[in-house]
Amino acid sequence: MQFTELTLEEFNDYTGKHFSHFTQTEQNYKLKTDSGIETYLVGVKDGEIVKAACLITLTPVMKVFKYAYTNRGPVLDYSDEAVFKAFFDGLTKFLKPKKVMYLRVDPYEVLNKRNHEGEVIESMENDYIFDNFKSLGYHHDGFKNGFDPIVQVRWHSVLDLEGKDKKSVLNDMDTLRKRNIKKAEKHGLHIKYLDVDNIEIFRKFMKDTSEMKSFYDRDDSFYIDRKRYFKDQVMIPMVYVDLEDYTESIAQDKKKMAKNLDKAERALERDPDNEKNKNKVVNLTEQVENIDAKLQEGKQLLESHGKELPLSSAYFIVTPHEVTYLSGGTDNDFRHFAGSYLIQWTMIQYALEQGIDQYNFYGISGDFTENAEDYGVIQFKKGFNAVVNEYIGDFIKPVNGPAYKIYNTLNNLRNK
Repeated sequence: MQFTELTLEEFNDYTGKHFSHFTQTEQNYKLKTDSGIETYLVGVKDGEIVKAACLITLTPVMKVFKYAYTNRGPVLDYSDEAVFKAFFDGLTKFLKPKKVMYLRVDPYEVLNKRNHEGEVIESMENDYIFDNFKSLGYHHDGFKNGFDPIVQVRWHSVLDLEGKDKKSVLNDMDTLRKRNIKKAEKHGLHIKYLDVDNIEIFRKFMKDTSEMKSFYDRDDSFYIDRKRYFKDQVMIPMVYVDLEDYTESIAQDKKKMAKNLDKAERALERDPDNEKNKNKVVNLTEQVENIDAKLQEGKQLLESHGKELPLSSAYFIVTPHEVTYLSGGTDNDFRHFAGSYLIQWTMIQYALEQGIDQYNFYGISGDFTENAEDYGVIQFKKGFNAVVNEYIGDFIKPVNGPAYKIYNTLNNLRNK
């Protein structure tokens, strides 16, 4: 069992066959190296057989030293102590001559599966990982909640698609999700996919949404670079409403509802004291008025915006292991068209068609109270019948102990 640098082919073959994050990919390696970031592909081999693989990056710290990061890695069987020890012992030896001050490891390993109320529904029973890291001189960085612009979020909302089909997935959603998906499919909403040359449409949605909801968004280069390197593995669906189709659909609804109202009114004329008929007329009258308002809105939007009105867009990264919903934005003035629901349903169906077993709605804060900064987002993801993956967290290893101690002391002084 030997720690070694891996060829790109060895790394790509191993991470392609073993569950891993999109940061542990050939595409991300090329993006990092072309950006001038010091990046290595390392792992463990038993003879010619690869047993572990990891993309690791080195970033300057305090001018003289470097900080090493494993980018949601390494990819290995954490229950295999021999492989675990060979990798991390070898990694320390590999990093020391490169003037690395400390190493941050954030394994893509689930500690618990929870519901969206925060209750544990399944423990992965891998507490031994903490002991194994501790025995090699690592300390755990804490069970953190919330979002950080540097450290990866510790909570993901995920939908398990293994063994499921379109019908079963849709049936498992809550009533609001099903209703809005059917509404979007019925009323002239369509999907097209953006590329680098029109990615500014997606970016506008994101900027408007981040300003309105006051959340951190990545810069343009993050999204553009990944689209360029991941190519078709980055999918940027944009949903728009065909306002001609929409007004025609609403007009048909109005015609149908008007017939029902006429029938109810004639029934009430025959039996004026029937309370059931009275209530039915009142309800149908309100529905006709609501439909008429939608019809007028559709006609006005057609006049002011033309045939196609963009509603929402989102950014996905696809690997053989999961479809990841990285971010998305919606025009708040047109949220009632339910465009974001159609995007999610379209991409869930794509994952099913490709045989990808995990649909990852991605980060949530880990605060499951109504006071959570992302409470609405949590409820949105919950409605698709997702569960919460609580990841094991980050482990830190001082590679140059004295330098790391000084670094921490200076940081503490700055933060006082």
